[in-house]
Amino acid sequence: MKLYYSPGACSLAAHIILNEINVDFDLVRVDLKTHKTEKDVDYYKVNPKGYVPALEINPGLILTENVAILPFLAQHDPKQDLIPPSGLGRAKVLEWLGYLNSELHDAYAVFFGPALDDAAKTKAYAEVDRLLTYINKTISESDNDYLVDDNFGPADAYLFVLTNWSKLIKHDLTPYEHVVALRNKVGSRQSVQVAMRDEGLIP
Repeated sequence: MKLYYSPGACSLAAHIILNEINVDFDLVRVDLKTHKTEKDVDYYKVNPKGYVPALEINPGLILTENVAILPFLAQHDPKQDLIPPSGLGRAKVLEWLGYLNSELHDAYAVFFGPALDDAAKTKAYAEVDRLLTYINKTISESDNDYLVDDNFGPADAYLFVLTNWSKLIKHDLTPYEHVVALRNKVGSRQSVQVAMRDEGLIP
């Protein structure tokens, strides 16, 4: 398999899960400003949508969107711990991925578009805080070790990656102690450390 990524972007979640399932894969870095790969290939020819991640499963067979890529990869876990094979457990994973993708991802993404004036920035921060308040409360009321159950899974990887963006937008995560605790747990995993080093995010 081949993962098209940009350092620290949401493609990092797929990178983490690829490390978790311990398969051979290639990384291809994409410049999202020029839409060129590191080998100067027009990325639009790989993914006409123009953004990452894109997962090349076989030559010419491309899968896009984290809500599709992350479950697809997780189901290849040899231990079968990353995602339940069916039933309510699997549905809960998809529910979290949908929420993170459509709500939290979009709330952070506002900061990476055209410059915001002070009023727009205040509103954007408030939206991030609103969503994180819900997530923090949900975690606090759960007996699970991770978002869905007692096993690390794709939703946890995605939440870790999105909340990493708080550093980039100078947003304080301190009020969300349960989110921070989960982040710390996820961040200590070898799969995460290796992915972040490979992307140049940590030494």
